[in-house]
Amino acid sequence: MLNQKDGQIALDYLIKKRKLNKDIIDKYNIGYCPLNISHQLRGRIITPIYDVYGKLITLSTRHLNENIKNRFWHETFDKAYYLYGLFEAKKNIIKNQKVLIVEGEMDALCYQSNGINIAVSICGSALTIYQVAILSRYVSEFFIMLDGDDVGQEAIKRIMKKIYNKYNLDSYQLSFIPIKIPNKMDPDEYLIKNGTKEVIKLLKKTKEQLNEFE
Repeated sequence: MLNQKDGQIALDYLIKKRKLNKDIIDKYNIGYCPLNISHQLRGRIITPIYDVYGKLITLSTRHLNENIKNRFWHETFDKAYYLYGLFEAKKNIIKNQKVLIVEGEMDALCYQSNGINIAVSICGSALTIYQVAILSRYVSEFFIMLDGDDVGQEAIKRIMKKIYNKYNLDSYQLSFIPIKIPNKMDPDEYLIKNGTKEVIKLLKKTKEQLNEFE
C-alpha cells in the first residue's frame, strides 16, 4: 500500500521525516494499512520483525497520528531473544566484523538508509545476554548507541555493568564500545543533523579513546 495513492502519506513520513530510502523500505518489508480500510491496524505503519533466520516473529506498528492512544503497538513476543534488522544486516555485520546497536527500529532503518549497514536495534529497553549470544556468533565488536538523554545513558551503564562485566565478556574476546551522543540527541536525530561521516568519526574516536584508556 505504500506504493498506492492511499499510502502516500506514510511513504512521505518515512522518506521525508525519518530519512529512509526506498530500497531499505522495500528490503525490510515495511508496509502501511490505510485509514480507509476497516482493520484494527488502519493508519499504522507496519514493521515486521524476523528472527536471525528470516522467520517472521511479530508485527510492530506505529500510528501516523502522534497523539493517538496506543500509538505504538505490537503482538506479544519475547523481546529478549531478538534484534530488529539482524536478519537483513547479518551479511554486512559479518563482512565488517562489527555491529552498531541502536535503540529503536527507526534508528536502525535510518542508519541503514544512510550507508551505515551494520545497524540493528534492540526490541525493548535493554540489551540482553541472549541478544549478545546471538550476535557473538557473527561478530566480536559491539558499538552501543542508545538515546543520548539521561535515560539512554543510564541504560548503557546498565548494559556495561550487568552484561559486559557480570559475564566477563572480555574473556570471550567481545569488545563493547559505549557511544555518548553529543547534546543528548537520539541516534537518528544525530545522523540526520550531522551526516554519516560525522557518525563514523564519532564511532572511531570513541573506540580510540577507549583503547587509550585501557
